[in-house]
Amino acid sequence: MRDQLPADDPLRDELAVFIRQEAAHTRLHRAYNQALYHAGYDRLPGIEQDLAAEYRGFLDHKSLRWNAGYAQGFEVLGPLYAEFIFEHVDDLLDGADAQVADLWRWHLAEEYEHRMVAHQSYYRMGGSYLHRLWITWTTLRHLGRFNARAERHMLKADAQKLTPQQRRASRKRTRQVHRRLGWFLLRKVLPVLLPGYTPAHLPMPAGARRLLERMDGMDLA
Repeated sequence: MRDQLPADDPLRDELAVFIRQEAAHTRLHRAYNQALYHAGYDRLPGIEQDLAAEYRGFLDHKSLRWNAGYAQGFEVLGPLYAEFIFEHVDDLLDGADAQVADLWRWHLAEEYEHRMVAHQSYYRMGGSYLHRLWITWTTLRHLGRFNARAERHMLKADAQKLTPQQRRASRKRTRQVHRRLGWFLLRKVLPVLLPGYTPAHLPMPAGARRLLERMDGMDLA
């Protein structure tokens, strides 16, 4: 996509930063996924392979505008989930592994940082309001399907290690997370449907800047 832009277009540099950030995310999440595989979530590799195969099909058979629209739809969630995890789930993360929680906080803080890149790129590739609504819905439905598969598998694997009382508590906590996230996204996604929507005006989540400054310069390889 960068090659489609004029040499003096500032979006080229923003895309370069975006790509470097996403590459760093990929490296750490691959390591995280490997830890999950070794922990007994043995169906996750198959789910990941199915998703990768569909992405290859998108690149091979869909237009550049379609793929830019999918990326835009994917990136719609980044700043929203950043706000959710920084400002609305501290109680649910109580007792969670600090390294895993910080991994997701760091990832989503950077998603907020580059929130405009996919949006701008999509419109440079000929995007339009009605097409954006359709491709965003297509993207979120596609991601939701794979997310649901992974969640079902992980909860089922966890349940096998729990007592009946712990399983009841796990189901209650899962419903609580779904309910809170659902209400949050319902309020936050509505502005995305408006013709003049832009991520530019979304405020940085509380604590995100401090986390990025703390992690700046750390070896994330």
